[in-house]
Amino acid sequence: MVSLYNKIPDMECISGDTLPAFEVSVESKNLENCRMQCVLSKASAPENTLICKDCNKIDGGFSVILTSEDTGRLAEGTYIIYFRLTDSAGFDYIKLCGNLYVRSGPGAGET
Repeated sequence: MVSLYNKIPDMECISGDTLPAFEVSVESKNLENCRMQCVLSKASAPENTLICKDCNKIDGGFSVILTSEDTGRLAEGTYIIYFRLTDSAGFDYIKLCGNLYVRSGPGAGET
């Protein structure tokens, strides 16, 4: 099987956690007209995007933090997380892809 992206290690969090910053290096000297997004979808329905968050440009790449507000929207289960680069010509490339396992936090489901 041919892979056009790098696999990232599986990750786990509790719904409502703020995750450490993801920093993605890009081998390009000109990122001026490029952008990157962090995208999450349920593994059982990858065509349905649940979170699509713009990454910030940093020296040599992009960075994003999934906050407690972001992960708090995710129910317990397995999600696909990937980083989509859009180049200056408007073409999309998946740079990294992996699984995020979300567990319910204490008190989840209580009203």
